Amino acid sequence: MTLGSLVLLRHGQSTYNAENRFTGMLDVPLSARGADEAATAGAHLAEAVRRDPALTPARVVTSPLVRASATASIVAATLPGPPPLDVDWRLVERHYGAFTAELRETVRTEHGEAAYWEYRRSLDHRPPPLEPGTRAHTLVDDVLLRLPDAARAALRRGTESLADVVARLAPFWAELQGDLAAGRSVLVVGHGNSLRALSLLVDRLTPEEVQDLNIPTGHPLVHHVEQTPDGGLRPVPRGGTYLDARGAEVALEVLDARGGT
Repeated sequence: MTLGSLVLLRHGQSTYNAENRFTGMLDVPLSARGADEAATAGAHLAEAVRRDPALTPARVVTSPLVRASATASIVAATLPGPPPLDVDWRLVERHYGAFTAELRETVRTEHGEAAYWEYRRSLDHRPPPLEPGTRAHTLVDDVLLRLPDAARAALRRGTESLADVVARLAPFWAELQGDLAAGRSVLVVGHGNSLRALSLLVDRLTPEEVQDLNIPTGHPLVHHVEQTPDGGLRPVPRGGTYLDARGAEVALEVLDARGGT
């Protein structure tokens, strides 16, 4: 049986991405550039589907946060069908705790270089928790109230490590493998850290590898898969392939210069 393909897409640039702020669970919109990135991503994926119809997503799964869901809607509209759009709370961005809404350079100055990089890039470190009574805490609570009961029961309320995000996405990856094994391709639209966490599961990354992984906004990343001897699935090649390889390379260089995803 022909296996499906998995396409990962980080939402287009958000208004907080543009300001170089920690966004986390805040529900901020796409910037004008972000909307353009989503349209370009849709054009690249539509062209890829035209060349290889097997790549056509049977469904699009998106984070409920508007920067992701708006990107998903823009991209889905370019595809044959268009495919149904499913919302899954497990794809929400990592909760950045006390860093939420803060400028990255401010956090870097206040906490020091070593701690800043551990909080941002390591698998296990959690930022300090978000304090009740702050504006960011109120805004995050508003987002949580709009999520399903299962989300409020499962999510850590004050802060998350990347490992926490991996834990909530492990069942999601198991479900995706069912689609792919049945020959259904799927487009997943998420955030920088929810997709880093998902990539750890898909590509079986080590903590060191996921620490170095960056994912640019608005660039579809295609994972063709094959079955493993133990009955699971693995991507071929490991890490997947960007549809716009040169554009993604430039975006990754800019992202790296700003300190990464």
